[in-house]
Amino acid sequence: MVVTTYRIPYTYGETIRIHALFDTHYGNRACDIRAFKSFIADDKEAYWLTGGDNQDSITITDKRYRKTMDVTESESIIDEQVDGMTSMLMPYKDRGILIGSGNHEQKIARISGTHPAKRLAKNLGVPYLGYTWYLRLILTENGARGRTVTVLGHHGFGGGSRTRGGSLTKYTNHSSYFDGDVYLYGHDHKRQRDEIDRIGLAGDKIISKPKVLCLCGTYLKTFSDTVDPTYSEEFGYPPTAIGNLTLNIKPTRKWVEIRVEK
Repeated sequence: MVVTTYRIPYTYGETIRIHALFDTHYGNRACDIRAFKSFIADDKEAYWLTGGDNQDSITITDKRYRKTMDVTESESIIDEQVDGMTSMLMPYKDRGILIGSGNHEQKIARISGTHPAKRLAKNLGVPYLGYTWYLRLILTENGARGRTVTVLGHHGFGGGSRTRGGSLTKYTNHSSYFDGDVYLYGHDHKRQRDEIDRIGLAGDKIISKPKVLCLCGTYLKTFSDTVDPTYSEEFGYPPTAIGNLTLNIKPTRKWVEIRVEK
């Protein structure tokens, strides 16, 4: 697990927006590229980070591979996917906070000697932080009125839950082992949030500092729009909403307000 610090200047009353880009699965025919491009282009001033499985990273030796779901045009599946994801994020690279890895990229690294997430990070000049990471967001107004928000990011683990509450329970339990203010998870392809009431300190003042838990969503459709099924469709996974989440962080006189937007 790696810790990184990212500093963001603000003016009082401003809301800082951060897109949590998880499970895009670029390169899969079921990836809704139009929705992804629209999401990140709608607010060019927003910051962004990724939480893994940005590229589908499934090759022909993988049991999940479906030729009908592979949109790459050459034998270089990983190269095409890394190049494509790089091209989509390049206009916004200066707003990139970090790039994380997922189970799909980790498997490619184990079997092929190349790491898609690391390559994406290098192409964009954005720090690569791996599968699990801590982010210290330090918000300052003209070098004063500092606010620190601690974010734990983890791509996710285990089989995808088929119930709406199963994933929230799994990751709520996991988050209890780590100190933090915001917890970002992927892998299960659900787009949900929860808030856990908590009392904290701001200097010597007791304040409300709820923990915010986010299941960050996906751009991979569960069902194919052709007669050829997706992997998820074939194995009976429930449909998922398309899209990711955005953190809206507004510094206040006491600390910050955190609102999660779909």
